[in-house]
Amino acid sequence: MTAAVAAHRAAPAAGGGPLTGTGAMLRLALRRDRVKLPAWTLGIALLLPYFAAVAGRTTSTREDLEAAAQLVSVPMLRLFTGPAFGMEAATLPRYVIAVYFVEFLLGAALMNILLIARHTRAEEQSGRAELIRAAVVGRHAPLTAALLLAAITNAVLTLLLAIAAVGVGLPPGSALLFAAGTAATGLVFAGVTAVTAQLTEHSRGAAGLAGAVLGAVWVIRGVGAAQEVHGGPLTWWSPMGWAQFTRVLADERWWPLLLSAVSTAALVATAYALSARRDLGAGLLPARRGRESAGRWLRSPFTLALRLQRASLLWWGASLAVAGLVFGALAGSMRAGVAEEFIGAGPDVLGGYLSLMAVGMVFLVGVFTILSATRLRAEETRGRVAPLLAAPTGRWAWLGASLLATAVGAVALLALAGVGLGVGAALSVGESGLVGELTAAVLVRTPEVLFLLALTAALFGLAPRAVALSWAVLAYGGFVRFWAGDLPDGFRSLSPFDHIPRMPLEDFRLAPLVALTALAAALALTGVYGFRRRDLDGG
Repeated sequence: MTAAVAAHRAAPAAGGGPLTGTGAMLRLALRRDRVKLPAWTLGIALLLPYFAAVAGRTTSTREDLEAAAQLVSVPMLRLFTGPAFGMEAATLPRYVIAVYFVEFLLGAALMNILLIARHTRAEEQSGRAELIRAAVVGRHAPLTAALLLAAITNAVLTLLLAIAAVGVGLPPGSALLFAAGTAATGLVFAGVTAVTAQLTEHSRGAAGLAGAVLGAVWVIRGVGAAQEVHGGPLTWWSPMGWAQFTRVLADERWWPLLLSAVSTAALVATAYALSARRDLGAGLLPARRGRESAGRWLRSPFTLALRLQRASLLWWGASLAVAGLVFGALAGSMRAGVAEEFIGAGPDVLGGYLSLMAVGMVFLVGVFTILSATRLRAEETRGRVAPLLAAPTGRWAWLGASLLATAVGAVALLALAGVGLGVGAALSVGESGLVGELTAAVLVRTPEVLFLLALTAALFGLAPRAVALSWAVLAYGGFVRFWAGDLPDGFRSLSPFDHIPRMPLEDFRLAPLVALTALAAALALTGVYGFRRRDLDGG
């Protein structure tokens, strides 16, 4: 009897081994992402000719190019761009690579984080993975299919980005090295997300942990780059630094990409090992046991919505406070002087830098706001809203309370970011008044975040399948604010982030705040009204 049981346990699952069904899973993933992945790869590749065009307009003469090349020697700029190579004999392609390489690395990393989280942990969280595994599908087939999809996507990105690089003047070999470095960084973060997907039970948690790793390696790369023009020792601890250390258009070398390849292989092997040690749908990090009964204060839809976002608010709050301290502490170096055209500050370089950081903090809080608001759509499609609305809680109360909780959380995050930025700047330059000044500079932009929340609510109520379009508004706002160059005023005015003054560089004006707040209120009411009149999905 014992021998029979042992033989049964040792026998492979009916229909094959742990990779059975990988091909079918890959075809399904390709079918599902037939729009998303081409949009990601084309969008990243098309940024290169755009950045080259912007750089070409600002460096139209040799004198302008040499002046721009001097910017790369400023530690403050290298914090955001990374190490630079070959700028002793500056050319337009070298300047573009030196200044914008990190943007492509961030885009590739984000694309891979979302891809892997979507096709692994999100599938388990929704219950679809369990249904698929009930068929002849091996244990590791979904993870393998997701990783193969990431490999295919990054190969396509390499091809498109190399073509775009040749189009802006890079030699074919240099173009391929630049594209391969970008894709290699993306694959590293595919491996990172494959590991984090084994740790947590939720896709947001897996993507959030991978995003935290991305933020950490970005900071490490930046601090290392600020140490030396060609990158300090810290830069070698960042996968983004490995790509930049290929020295595109200088003394080019391929071997730093071996670090990316080895790291990716190690992360993937770790993900498979962890996957074999956990149950389907579970995470290796144990979920905290809840109380036997809820407190009386949770009977309100608003307090329940706040409780559901508590962990997210704590993580975001800590991250924004630390980021504010770091960026604020760098304000002292601005006293040494940075080219005015870099931050659009005119003679007030310090004020321009701090106002730019304040705007950056608002965009980060905007990411939280959209993530929190789009979660309502996920709750609906997974069937969790219908039982709640079957109780005395009405649609107006549920959606209104959820939006109010997100708004309160967003304002709290803005305050934390502003205080962190102000404390860091005050300690750096020795002016205690900067704490209140920068806190106000961040909080005054609250209507921009409320507009994003209200727009997402309107889409949720009127066109729930299009709720993700709010990300396009945030992306357009970031594009206009940071990369638009000399974009016509008509296009700038379409961005909700281009109307409120950049304090402390610019003077306060009340009218844009009132107008944007009124528009946000109208959109929010429209969303609540639309949700009240439409049918539920997934109920």
